[in-house]
Amino acid sequence: MARNKQGDTSPPFHLLSALRSLWQWRKQIIIVTIAGTVLAAVISLLLPVYYAASTTFLTISPDQISIDGVFGNSGGRMQFYGTGDDIDRAMSVAESDALVDFMVDKFDLYSVYDIDSTKAKAPLYVRREFLSNYDVKKNARDAIELSIMDQDPERVAEMVREARKQVNDISLTLVRGTQQRSAQSLRREINSAEENLKVIDERIRELRQRSGVYNTEAQSEALATKTTSLQNDMATTAAKIESYRRNGGRGSRDSIAKYTVQLAGYESARMNLDTQLVRLNESLGPLDNLEEERLRLNDALSRNRIRLKQFETILGTDMRAIEVVEDARVPVAKSSPVRSLIVIGALVFSFIAAVVGVLLIDSGRRYDWNEIFEE
Repeated sequence: MARNKQGDTSPPFHLLSALRSLWQWRKQIIIVTIAGTVLAAVISLLLPVYYAASTTFLTISPDQISIDGVFGNSGGRMQFYGTGDDIDRAMSVAESDALVDFMVDKFDLYSVYDIDSTKAKAPLYVRREFLSNYDVKKNARDAIELSIMDQDPERVAEMVREARKQVNDISLTLVRGTQQRSAQSLRREINSAEENLKVIDERIRELRQRSGVYNTEAQSEALATKTTSLQNDMATTAAKIESYRRNGGRGSRDSIAKYTVQLAGYESARMNLDTQLVRLNESLGPLDNLEEERLRLNDALSRNRIRLKQFETILGTDMRAIEVVEDARVPVAKSSPVRSLIVIGALVFSFIAAVVGVLLIDSGRRYDWNEIFEE
């Protein structure tokens, strides 16, 4: 490659020549460095000032707001604070569209961020601006830290409090939605069980009227007692008739006639008892089955009513999904921009850029560019 004609045997470009070049261009380097630093200082003074506020909270275990946990239906050990899945769920709520939309509407962020709400992409721009100033994360102690930056210190503290409140409200809404669906399902089961009980009661009533059996156990015992007593009376009467026939005598004929009529009455009563026993036996199985079914439905209905009452109690109670560890305070010191870092960074960058530029310019002078281009 062609060298500058000032000297074909010039020394190679090394550290000494680089230092010589920097010394020769020292004024220009200083001017560029000062100019870049001053420009950065001016720009940093024009940047808007932002304040940051934050809050820290713990998630409460779902056991604390469930009927099994509150009323001790489960025998397991109850957790007071949420674990990994509960924390992830709360963070998902904190990053949800519902929370962002609420914050945009609550604090009129279109006006705060100077965004024209009539534009088609305005919702995208305002969400993007809000999320750039919004941060939620889990710290090393499994607590959730929520922070927001804004130009108004009073407003940013209120925004953090409202965002935390929304995390609590949305989390409770999700849990209560599940509980309300469970309660509604229980109401349907209770209504269905009550209708089934009405049908069973009607069938039992009709069967009792048709069979004359109203208390299977008592009537079975009564019929058995009557049958035994009647059989004893019949046996006694038959024995008396047989005795009068053997002994004879003046009044035997009248006594035989009397006891014969009495025995006939006993036999008629026995036939009636036999008929009642047949009807009892025919109705005993269906009645027992219906009674057992009614008892089972009543037990299930009682349990469902108790559980529904527990759901209604939980739904009517003021619950919390999070526990505040540190509330948001109105910031007194700005968060950004850090002007000192901007100025120092600009100074370093300007100096390095000036040095690199000088070395490139000085190195380029060593070559005959006309001869290079002609070749």
